[in-house]
Amino acid sequence: MNTIQKQDIEFLKKEYSVAYEIDTFRYIKSTEEPIENRIRCKVKKSFIRKDSIGYLFSVEVLNRTQSNKEDILDIEDQLTNLQKKLILYTDEHGDIISIVNRGEISEEWDDNKNTFKKTYKDSLENVDGFIEGVDAIINDHIEFLNLVKKSEVATLLFPPIYKQNLLSQESVKQQKVIYDFFDTTALPFRMNTKVVAINEETQGYQVIRSGGIDTPKFDEESASSLISNLFDVHKYNIKIESDYLEALDLNNDDIIEEATMLLNVEVPGIYSYRQISKLKTT
Repeated sequence: MNTIQKQDIEFLKKEYSVAYEIDTFRYIKSTEEPIENRIRCKVKKSFIRKDSIGYLFSVEVLNRTQSNKEDILDIEDQLTNLQKKLILYTDEHGDIISIVNRGEISEEWDDNKNTFKKTYKDSLENVDGFIEGVDAIINDHIEFLNLVKKSEVATLLFPPIYKQNLLSQESVKQQKVIYDFFDTTALPFRMNTKVVAINEETQGYQVIRSGGIDTPKFDEESASSLISNLFDVHKYNIKIESDYLEALDLNNDDIIEEATMLLNVEVPGIYSYRQISKLKTT
């Protein structure tokens, strides 16, 4: 590694905007037919200001396409419109702490609920219950924040790598939680974050974040029960394995230039989930 010139990785304090392309591929294999889905989007991330609350950003999805819109995937595609424009705060580390325009998003959802109900009343067994569930998420600050943080857009654009003493320590222990991965059960990871090199082209740092399941914080009993019910397998025969990785390339202003996320979840012989997301500036 080249000689480190700074004390830490930090946010650029002046206003700026960056346009990105994000390409995500998901593959699910189980006892049923395999499911593949490719999602491509163009996103603009803008830093607005720093104030007493934190760092204020705007994130706008300019364009989004999805290859698979069968069954529930079509509904998920429609609901992503609720996150097409976000005004949010992060803390000093880059972790999202608040969605400022949640009220406006709730109003937009209220305006479109009747259309949604008419569209999906025949394909959703309990469309009213589903709508109530979306209401509950949007109107709950923590639930909606967790929903936003699950997305590959938020994950790759807002890694918690700033002011973490990464340049003075060999590595930093962190956590990553994918909320509601198994229905209402979260998938938590114990992460190891470190700077591995300097990119010769951008002169920015290359950061790796990787980890496995945080066993003490994982409700494996609940997740196993869900899998048991879905696939008619005794839960004592279920073993859940998973690993997670982020590779981040920064420029010399510590702004994300490129990033990759890999997520593998495996229940041997029963279920497997693979996701790869790639981000790059345009």
